[in-house]
Amino acid sequence: MIQSMTGYGKKEKRIGEYLISIDLQVCNSRFLEITLRLPDILLPYEEEFKRQIADRLARGRVRGTIVLNGTEQKAPRLQLNTALLRQYYEQLLSIARELKLRPQIALTDLLALPDLFLAEPSDEVASPLIDDVKVVLEETLAEVVNMRQREGVFLVNDIRNHLAIIEQKTTEIEQLSLANRDANFSRLQSYLQELCGELNFDQNRIIQEAALLIKKLDITEECERLRSHINQFQVFLGIPEPVGKKLNFLIQEMNREVTTMGTKAENAPISYLVVDLKDELEKIREQIQNIL
Repeated sequence: MIQSMTGYGKKEKRIGEYLISIDLQVCNSRFLEITLRLPDILLPYEEEFKRQIADRLARGRVRGTIVLNGTEQKAPRLQLNTALLRQYYEQLLSIARELKLRPQIALTDLLALPDLFLAEPSDEVASPLIDDVKVVLEETLAEVVNMRQREGVFLVNDIRNHLAIIEQKTTEIEQLSLANRDANFSRLQSYLQELCGELNFDQNRIIQEAALLIKKLDITEECERLRSHINQFQVFLGIPEPVGKKLNFLIQEMNREVTTMGTKAENAPISYLVVDLKDELEKIREQIQNIL
């Protein structure tokens, strides 16, 4: 089933003494980008959560927040980074000697410097929580996927409406082209005869040249290829896997055929229809940017 790339999910669930709240927002992106805001106690498990998200969401910019509320948590263990503390102290002494200052470095001054204390999360608290958080995260992801699928149904219906209009206008263009073929042939034949003037050219040769020019202006092949692309588009819309990149490539090919038709057209009604085709293709292009 075609899915939109945008989606939203939010779950809040009390498990034991904790209230677990998870919020996920997904928007368009060429690749999968995941940014999570976690409480300190869950930071060691960030990569596990990202892998869980990646298993369900193939593309998109994901922004998530996980919040834990509950009873008093066991305080994390603090470890003093003594190596960094010594480096701070030695650097300060070095600068004081260089500037010929009398150093007055108190321990309280050193302890105010950043990154001296490392907090080690309490495994006794985090370990029982991790499975519970994953359960709530999976439920939140299910909400995101459901929203993506609902949006995908809307996108597919809208795109198919535009494809139907393109197919109808392609038929109109082809009919106009066929109807004008004889008139264009006569016009080109008269033009060649006028160009030759009184020169004694074989009439059969003039007819052959006019026929060659008409063939170069013929857009039947472009119409057939455009219909083939429409059929392929419909096939992609029914594939239950990410097809956004394939659709984007296909819409470029369709645009190329329509551009060629507009270049060859020497008929105002056909030119107007070509403009309509380009407008419909642009509407589809905008929609497929949001398809997974």
